[in-house]
Amino acid sequence: MTIPRFRKSLLLAFGMTLLAALPLCPAQSRAAETQAMLLVRNAYVFSMADGQKTPFIGYMTVGADGRIRAVGQGEPPRDLRAATSIDAHGHWIMPGFISAHSHLWQAAYRGLAQDKTLPGWIDALYAQQAAHATPEDFYWFTLDGALDHLRHGITGAYNFNYGDALPNPPERDNVNHQEFRAEMASGIRFVHGVQAIAGGRDHTLDGARRHLKQFLAWSAAQPHGGRLLSVMLNGTVAFEANPADALAEARLEGTLMHEFGVANQTHYLEPPDSIQSEQAVFPDFARTGMMGRTLIFGHFIHTTPDIVAQAARAGAAMSWNPLSNGRLASGVADIPAYLKAGIRVGMGVDGEASADVADPFENMRTGLYAVRDKYQNAAIMGPYDVLRLHTVGSADVLNASDRVGSLEPGKFADFLMIDPSHLAHVFDPYATLVFAASQQDLEQVYVGGRLMVDHGRVLHQDMAAVEAQADRRVAASLAGAPR
Repeated sequence: MTIPRFRKSLLLAFGMTLLAALPLCPAQSRAAETQAMLLVRNAYVFSMADGQKTPFIGYMTVGADGRIRAVGQGEPPRDLRAATSIDAHGHWIMPGFISAHSHLWQAAYRGLAQDKTLPGWIDALYAQQAAHATPEDFYWFTLDGALDHLRHGITGAYNFNYGDALPNPPERDNVNHQEFRAEMASGIRFVHGVQAIAGGRDHTLDGARRHLKQFLAWSAAQPHGGRLLSVMLNGTVAFEANPADALAEARLEGTLMHEFGVANQTHYLEPPDSIQSEQAVFPDFARTGMMGRTLIFGHFIHTTPDIVAQAARAGAAMSWNPLSNGRLASGVADIPAYLKAGIRVGMGVDGEASADVADPFENMRTGLYAVRDKYQNAAIMGPYDVLRLHTVGSADVLNASDRVGSLEPGKFADFLMIDPSHLAHVFDPYATLVFAASQQDLEQVYVGGRLMVDHGRVLHQDMAAVEAQADRRVAASLAGAPR
């Protein structure tokens, strides 16, 4: 299919008036059925919905609740009215990217430990750098990372929070709250990952219960407006060097998962430095009740056929992080084998101290090229496949595919508008989107139908001021200077 070169779009209106949430009389209800908060028409739509692979010229409407009301081909109904109407002039719209694995606060530490694999990198970041930061520092670090994710077209992310691991006990209690507030202030849609055990606390099941219960109650009371997708556990089983400690941690996390109904994403089989010891703890996930649809393996590179088969049978998922895997020399995950076995796969841009840029376009290309190199087969995986993994696949892994991941009625209107004018002749729209498009082609980023980023400019936060705060606080933490 050949898509003609398009004109640059006009500057699109930003201000959107929400409909008043008042009881409607029958006449008002009928009028409301044709009244939308936002109408986007004349767009080339990549819906990413199941059974709708071919893009089409059409329209999308968004209600006052920030959810998609309709997506259709051609022109919208004549009687449809909207508070804000946008003519896309044939430019492309697609779901916002979802990062199934991010460490937002690490945006403050780009370029760190450039010649280290994971163990050396962890020591440089956690022991030598981040341990000197304060809870307020982590607010600014997290806000910086979340806004940078949005600026690159990532509208939803699983965020591994630092997790109360600061050495000063009075400060530990505040870390997760500060990072949660930063996630909220950024406007991104998020899963908040929290450690089962806060650093230095009573490392018992009762202590973990109290810690998780308190945070769940606190976070549930925050007015998140649908931006909080869920709270999950940041699993640490693979980080326990002693097999007995790994089993104890698995038992603790498995108990919390069942008692509180929370999912768990655990870093597992990532570095080449500890393959045998990490493979040895795999039975712990099953014997402690962790294995199932609520378990996500982060990275999951150095597997065995038996590990893959068991994970697939249990319905477990994995998050694929090509940029950080390459940067830390961790290896290439065998994604075609995982998909064939039935493992659910999502993609993440990881932390910006290990991947350095939160760029999903680069992440897709890096992953696709690495897999093709691994198989020496250009047909083993295609552009459409990785785009699905970074949108619908990530939503499924995070158990949020009922709310995000594709442009379908009832889901949140988290979407991107892309200007294809500089992408030359389009032989295949998915190949162009994955192989050729980049952040410079990303015109606008919407979350819940609200314009968040316009031509790289964050609209609701002073990005320069946020970055300056993050830079100053990194320098101050290292120098021991007062904030």
